[in-house]
Amino acid sequence: MMLCRPSFLRRTSLVHASRCLASASQETKFDSDMAKVYNQISSNHRHPYGPWKKMRDVVLAHAPPGASLTILDVASGPGEPAATIATALPSARVIATDVSEDMVAAATETHKNLSNLTAQVADAQDLSAFDDSSVDVVTCCYGYMFPVDKPKALKETYRVLKPGGLLVATTWDRTDILKISRDVMEAVLGAPPPTPPVNPMSLSEPGLFQKLVMDAGFTDVEQGTSTYPFDFGTEKGFQLKVGTILLKEKIDSFGEEGWRKAEEAFWVNIGKYTETAVDGSMVMPTNTFRLTVARKP
Repeated sequence: MMLCRPSFLRRTSLVHASRCLASASQETKFDSDMAKVYNQISSNHRHPYGPWKKMRDVVLAHAPPGASLTILDVASGPGEPAATIATALPSARVIATDVSEDMVAAATETHKNLSNLTAQVADAQDLSAFDDSSVDVVTCCYGYMFPVDKPKALKETYRVLKPGGLLVATTWDRTDILKISRDVMEAVLGAPPPTPPVNPMSLSEPGLFQKLVMDAGFTDVEQGTSTYPFDFGTEKGFQLKVGTILLKEKIDSFGEEGWRKAEEAFWVNIGKYTETAVDGSMVMPTNTFRLTVARKP
């Protein structure tokens, strides 16, 4: 089964492996302009080679026709890919969960017209609200990079899945928005910034997430990669906001001088990671995630 494009596919048997950008920004307080920026970034994940449709397609491929599945979406942020899957599987019960009450409220409001989707607060490391062997599928888009105790989060996922249940997860292999963020912060700070304690790239090391998944007890592990673009829009001020959304509060703390340095560094460096058309539209083409599919025996 081809999981993604362009991709490699690797299958192993068990002998014994944010948010995203949106999720990484979930505690930021947005005005209307920043909400548009947030929505722009989120909408990129709907690209045909992006994670939401890829994850939906895997779930559909494993769903028996007409089955009334229970699907748990962990670290769902504002309700994705839960809503995409709920729309495609109206007979399924889909539960979107996130550690942030604000995100759960956003998911509830945004997707209130989906009768088969509910949202509730839950930490990936503590799914005690869900019984053992009670869920058919667990999905997690750009979420497992962030728990302090990643093995515990995966063991909780394993616990709530029914025997034969499916895990469908994505983790970042590469996203150049983090590279431009580092360039900008180095200019603001006057020195290379430290690795953030909440690191979206914490599972990018080859084989690491596979090992964590297998150590949690999963079998039939399949992995593939997919690369998709980020659209920064056409207006320069908007492009700057998209490229610095992860840094906004930090740069704000340095005042006008901080933003002067940030803007200068952004325009000096952004060309290394993006392509700009004659109409001014800017695209960051190289954002690669790893899709992992595994089964509870």
